[in-house]
This record gives sequence, C-alpha cells and structure tokens, in this order.
Amino acid sequence: MLVNSLFALLFLTASSVNGLPYRRFHTRATAATDDSASGDAAPSTAPGNATAGCSQASTYTFDDTNHANITMGDRSFLIHIPANYDATTPHALVVSFHGFKGNAQKQEKITGLSQKGLLLNGKGLVAVYPNGQFGPGKNGNESIRAWQGAPYSPPGIDDIAFTQQMVQQLSDNLCLDSNRFYASGKSNGGGFTNLLACTPSTASLFAAFAPVSPALYAGANPADCSPGRPVPIINFHGLADKIIPFDGQDADKEGRTEYATPNITEFRAAWAARNGCDALSASALKSALKSNVTLGVNAIVSHPHTDTTLKQSDCSANNNHAVVNGFTIKGLGHSWPSTAGLDGGVTSFNATTANILPFFDMHSME
Repeated sequence: MLVNSLFALLFLTASSVNGLPYRRFHTRATAATDDSASGDAAPSTAPGNATAGCSQASTYTFDDTNHANITMGDRSFLIHIPANYDATTPHALVVSFHGFKGNAQKQEKITGLSQKGLLLNGKGLVAVYPNGQFGPGKNGNESIRAWQGAPYSPPGIDDIAFTQQMVQQLSDNLCLDSNRFYASGKSNGGGFTNLLACTPSTASLFAAFAPVSPALYAGANPADCSPGRPVPIINFHGLADKIIPFDGQDADKEGRTEYATPNITEFRAAWAARNGCDALSASALKSALKSNVTLGVNAIVSHPHTDTTLKQSDCSANNNHAVVNGFTIKGLGHSWPSTAGLDGGVTSFNATTANILPFFDMHSME
C-alpha cells in the first residue's frame, strides 16, 4: 500500500515541530532562617529532580480513595496518588490518555495504573488521567472526547500545550521526580502519546512513551517528526484489531483517506531507525546473541507471553539506550492487554504491570 510503503521514509524526515523545545524550570521554596529578614535563606535540601510541589503547599484535595478531580480552565484531569504518598519525596508521574469516546475514569479502569502497590523507582507512582475536549466525532455532528492528531479531534485545540500546562501544575502541587515523567495512551490516546514523543517540547518532558493499540493517523505521525533525542518506546498491538489494523490501511471502510494508518511493523522500525538502531549483519547478530546483548532494528525476537511476540530494538551500541519494544498479540482486538479483559480482550498477561512499568523503570531523563 502506498501510504504504508512511504510511511517509514516520511517518518524519518527531521524538522522542528511546535516551536522551541520546552524546558521545565521548577522554583523551590526555601526554609526560612533567623537571617530571613535580611534576605538570606537556607538553601533547599530537596534533590535536583524534585519539583516545586516537594517544598510548598498543594492546592489539591484528595478523597478517601486518594483521588482528586482537577479543573484547569476549561480542561480537567483525574489524579490518583499512592496510599504511601510522601509530600517530601519525589514520585514518578505516569500520564495516561484515553481513547476516542473514552474518559479519565475509563482509562483508569482499563490500565490498572491506580491499583494498590505499584512502584516506580522503588516508590508509589502518581497516575494522571486527562480528559480530551469534545470534538465533532466521525460523523462530523457529534460531541465526543478526542485528542489532537485524529480526523475527529476538535479543531483548533492544542493538546500539546494543555499537556505541558497540566504537568507544570502537577509539578507545582505534588512532589514529583522531574526525571521520571512518562506518557501512555490507548487508541486515539495512543496516537496522541506518539505525537508527544515526536514533538521536541514533550519528547524532552517525558522519559519514555507507551502507545497501546494506537490510532496512528497522519496528524499523529507528522512527516516532520523530530523529537530532538532518541526516544524509548514500548508498543502493544493485536493482530485481530479491526479498528486500527495491524497491517495498516489506506482508508477506512467508507473510503476516507484521512483515516489511513501505517503498518505497525513499519511504524516500530521507523522509530528504531530514528533512534539510531542500525541493522546488524548475520555475524554481528550471532555475536550479540551470544553475549546476550540486544542490538539492531529488529535483532531480538522472543515470546514473553502466550500468543505474544516481542521484537526488541536496543540502540545501546550507540550509547543512547533508546529501546523500542514492540509486542504483537495473536487474537487480540482493539484492547489494552489484560487478564481481566476490562477493555474487551483477554490476554495471558497484564501489560501495565508485566511490561510497561518495568520498561518505564529502566528509563529516566538523568
């Protein structure tokens, strides 16, 4: 298919996206001393990765289930903090974006990111589920939540800027580890997660990305994608996905070419190539396998779960540690993989706990 065959080439074109790279500047409050009247203050003892929320009061109020629904202008998001949340210890942040027709509560349910006992970097994680704005839907006259980058997304909405503003507000109100911000999403939210990975201002904000069953329309895979750094990606896709076919499509069933999506294998290979993973010769691959080193675009193939194939591309040879992990699941439709089937499809493993969080744990912005 023409769209799919050109995708990998287009995907590697480099140029600026959405202006200058976004940088985070966190102002930390300092503890007052007897010399404070003279303008002097004791230096902060917070670690360099601690956000402003580690040393100032929060405006958030959480209920007895450790949830808070936050409104920011005309936008909203749901937060869950761990039961052992420590307002003086930096915690990892995982933001998860819902799919088309979804919402924050549904995304929390299908991902399991708020379940008890989850850890990142040895501490409980803060999970955040934003709500997309209401868009025209696929019929053009509906009102359905969607994220930037899809044909049905609300026109004129800058969800990248919203994401940056949301993370900044979270940083000012919660004690977060600025080196350990992560983005994930399903379907339309997965496509938007990929857009965040492609955009310099957010590729430099989040340490790693997890697009699950992503809807990778043209707007979510810009031809001028240029993240500005090698980006760790973990991706899951079912071979039985009829909504976003694994092999890609040139148009939807109504013939609308704006619904074209790439072949998922090509999509993963494009990320691996962008990250600097070069294909290995047969002898180099044999040597890498013997030394248990994973190199090359698709050098390592394994089957970590029943009916699941993992193709792992690790660019460690280039000293950038930008891994691309692609999980292909036989028999799975358009779903977030889980044993409980909370998103429709049942798998032998829970992607969140078995693979996504361990992958995130391996990557930080340090």
